[in-house]
Amino acid sequence: MASSGENKVLHQLIQKLGLANYESVAPKATELQRLLAIRSSSGAMANIGDYAKATLCIDLASSLLGLPFDNDTALKLSGLKKPSYANGRRTLEKILDINKTLGIGEICVQVGLSQVQKDATALLEAYKRYAGDQGGVTDFTHPQYATMAVFQACKRQKLKPPKSKLVPLSHLKPTQWAMLEKNWDKFLSTVPVDMSAKQLTGKALDPSIIRDKAQEASSSNGSSAGRKHPSPEKIEPYQNWKKRMLEKAYRELELLRGSG
Repeated sequence: MASSGENKVLHQLIQKLGLANYESVAPKATELQRLLAIRSSSGAMANIGDYAKATLCIDLASSLLGLPFDNDTALKLSGLKKPSYANGRRTLEKILDINKTLGIGEICVQVGLSQVQKDATALLEAYKRYAGDQGGVTDFTHPQYATMAVFQACKRQKLKPPKSKLVPLSHLKPTQWAMLEKNWDKFLSTVPVDMSAKQLTGKALDPSIIRDKAQEASSSNGSSAGRKHPSPEKIEPYQNWKKRMLEKAYRELELLRGSG
C-alpha cells in the first residue's frame, strides 16, 4: 500500500499539474502506485526517484482516464530528461501490463486540438486502406499511426502541429518519425488536397477511388488551364469529358457516313 508520505507527494504533484479539479485522478494514480510497488520487485525502475515515479503514475492515470496532461510541467517535476521520461513511462506500462491503445480522441485531448479529431480519424481510416493496398501486415494499435494522423490533420487545417508533444506520444524516435512522415506524404499525394473528412469516409476510402480522384483532379486542372478561377464542383471529370467527346465524335462520323 502507498504510505501517507507517498500520498502527500502524489496530491502535491496533482495540484502542480493542474489536475486537482479531476477527482478521479488521485484514486487512479494511487492504484497505479500500489500496483507498481507490488510488481516492480525486479528493480526495473530502481534508477527512477519517488517524484518521478509519482509523476509517471499521474501521467498514466490521466491517459487512462482520457484527461488533458501537461507534459512539459511533468518533465520538470519528474527531474528526468525527455528520453528517460519516455522510457520510464513505457517501462511503467509494461510493469503494470497496460496495453491501452492510444486513440485519436485521447491524443487530441492531450494536445488541446479537438477541432482536428474528425479529419484525423478520416485520414487514419484512409491510410489503413492505403497500407492494405500496398500489401503486408501493419499493427495499427501502435500509437504512431493515430499520432501521425493528428499531425497531418493539423497541417491540412493550416494549424501548427505541436510536434514536440506529438512525437513522444507516438513512441517513435525522431528518425523513425521522419520515416513515417515521409510515408504519409507519399500517401497524401494520392489524396486531393481539397477532400474533406466527409469525402474521405465511405466509398472514397477505397485506394483505387482515391487514385482515380487524384488523376481526375490533375487532368481537369490541365485541361482547364485557360480558365480563370474555375469552381471545383463545376469542373467535369476528365474521364467523363473524354467519354462524352468520343461518343460525340462517333455520332458525327456516323452522320457523315450516312450523308455520304
